[in-house]
Amino acid sequence: VWNFVKRDISSKYVGSLLGLYWSVINPIITLLVYIVVFGVFLQVRIPGNTNIWDFALYFAAGFLPWLAFQDSVMRASRSIIDNKNYIKKVPFPSEIFPVYTTLSEFVNLFIGLGIFFILLLVLKGMPTIYILLLPFAILLQLMFTFSLGFFLSSGAVYFRDIPTMLGPLFMIWFWATPIAYTVTLIPLEFQWIVTINPAYYMLEIYRDVLFYGTIPDIQVIGPFLIFSVVLFILSILFFRKTKSGFGELL
Repeated sequence: VWNFVKRDISSKYVGSLLGLYWSVINPIITLLVYIVVFGVFLQVRIPGNTNIWDFALYFAAGFLPWLAFQDSVMRASRSIIDNKNYIKKVPFPSEIFPVYTTLSEFVNLFIGLGIFFILLLVLKGMPTIYILLLPFAILLQLMFTFSLGFFLSSGAVYFRDIPTMLGPLFMIWFWATPIAYTVTLIPLEFQWIVTINPAYYMLEIYRDVLFYGTIPDIQVIGPFLIFSVVLFILSILFFRKTKSGFGELL
């Protein structure tokens, strides 16, 4: 897995002038665009707070983990198809492919968190002691991402439309999740959408640790922990059940 991750990261920027620096430049540019549009033009603010820089940190604390999550799932969905030569010609544990693509994209999460800490130090100062809970938030996100990766990569072998469908689905999912806006802006009759959205719970854990500097609410961390563990177990069972047909279909 480690060798695949190293090869994947290095192959992304072969022939590129700036190389790995694009992994820093791209999220910074995207952050700036969203902050200008929502913070400056649309005047979105955190309830009870008129400071645009607090909104910028609030947005970054949710958007950067989301970006890594989205890219990881979309790449993992194609991981079996893209590595079909290994599966067809070599006795190879196919579980490695969604795992290594996910871990490779999670490098961008650590880069994004580095960007966030720089912003935090400049705008707010040192984080609280609860920043030590950050590895737990990353672990939960990793488990959730692995689960979707196993389901979708296996399903894509049988239904090739799945990777193509993910682009529009993630666009809908992004706007249905309070990332560029606060949950208080959602009309009461649509609040139920948030309660069934696992990404909301995932990002709220990050925001509690990174932005608010508090222990994540048990009503947030509890459901997401149970959901992630159950989904992870089901995804492994599903993958092992379906992978017997990979060689024939690929």
